[in-house]
Amino acid sequence: KSEITKYYGVKPERISVVYNAWQQMQRIAPDERIFAKVPQLRRGQYYFSMANLLKNKNFPWVLRAARNKPDTVFAIAGGGSLAAEAKRLGLADLPNVVYLGYVSDGEAKALMHHCKAFLFPTLYEGFGIPPLEAVACGAPRIYVSDTPCMREVYGDCAGYIDLKTNHGYVDDVTPPKRDAAELLARYSWHKSAQALLDVLTQTAN
Repeated sequence: KSEITKYYGVKPERISVVYNAWQQMQRIAPDERIFAKVPQLRRGQYYFSMANLLKNKNFPWVLRAARNKPDTVFAIAGGGSLAAEAKRLGLADLPNVVYLGYVSDGEAKALMHHCKAFLFPTLYEGFGIPPLEAVACGAPRIYVSDTPCMREVYGDCAGYIDLKTNHGYVDDVTPPKRDAAELLARYSWHKSAQALLDVLTQTAN
């Protein structure tokens, strides 16, 4: 909203925001077989993130965090040549990094539920739905980049990564997520649909 106002000169009162939601995760059964397929992953003892090669996803930050925590496994899901990119960055030889490739929705749900924390160090995001899905799946902690968008969406439910000063450090003393039920109640597809209907009705009138 603030960027539309800034770059296009649209008055804030003329902009309506319709948020994403998380209820699609309720229909997905967790696929626990992922832990048999990837024995390096022990429930509750790994960090989980979802990555690709888009610059805004900030994949290198996760690798630097893994380098700084050599005794903890970092599980990274996502397609593309992530391992090749790690090699290009000089961060290929990290034995505690597990590249999962594409994972199914069920596997992702199991990985989110059992992770030590879900990491989302994005440089730029319009909403950032994966951490919300992680909370819905029972992730005990989420760490997101410290941006206005993330602050607006996640409030006190997240630990925040200041990307200007934090170049790969996960603070394990941050308390577990707070107000998870309140956070989840704030976002629903029913509310999103109603908000969109309200905008269309007001526009038609």
